[in-house]
Amino acid sequence: MPQVDQQSEQSESTKVKVVSQTIPRLVVDRILKTKGILFPEGHFEYPVTYEGKVGNHLDTLFVIEPLTQSDAFVDTLVSDICLWLDKEQISFDTIFAPAQAAVQKIVRSLAKKTGASSAFLEYLPQGWFGESLVEGKISPNQNVLVFNGVTQQGRCVGMRLPEFVEKHGGKVVAAAVFAKGTAAGVKDAECRYGSKFYATISVDINVYAPKDCPICSQANSQPLIPWTQMRGAQLRDQKS
Repeated sequence: MPQVDQQSEQSESTKVKVVSQTIPRLVVDRILKTKGILFPEGHFEYPVTYEGKVGNHLDTLFVIEPLTQSDAFVDTLVSDICLWLDKEQISFDTIFAPAQAAVQKIVRSLAKKTGASSAFLEYLPQGWFGESLVEGKISPNQNVLVFNGVTQQGRCVGMRLPEFVEKHGGKVVAAAVFAKGTAAGVKDAECRYGSKFYATISVDINVYAPKDCPICSQANSQPLIPWTQMRGAQLRDQKS
């Protein structure tokens, strides 16, 4: 079981809103208090600038890896997604998601429970999506559920993953995430899917292009921390 971070308790009321009406609140509380999952204040870069691609700056960081260190947390999340799927009568053939190890664990569990196949898009360690499938396939006329662990801007489930599906002849019928941000792109995704968009929680995350980042412009600005540094520290703590 992941370690609990008592300092994150105060952040829940100010940064996090539980969206799902069916997931047990006590489990959500335990997830949010898990060490290394939520950094409510700071100056973070996600994705990490890499090979000419420039990452965004965030004032809050949510990391999915600690959730998936607990099989009980994953089981509860998957069960809640299944309740939503049943309620909305969503039928799909394939779950499509980035090949991030933590996300893959959730998707494989969901695929097993629903009888769907799974397909994964290349995912770089810095947080960027690649251009090719690394597992599974998207076939013409397939109904597809797109999934990600966290969507800060909404582009992953609102644009990037659906565009890949549609390029290969599939049809996106719904989208699901554990944590959604509050950026305009998230609202666009919600408009696109309506009730066919699932999120367990909403996290108040401000996302800025580097040139527009107000934290950078402060006289005593906080240093910019790559999100991989926070993820790496959490994983090292679990192994120690």
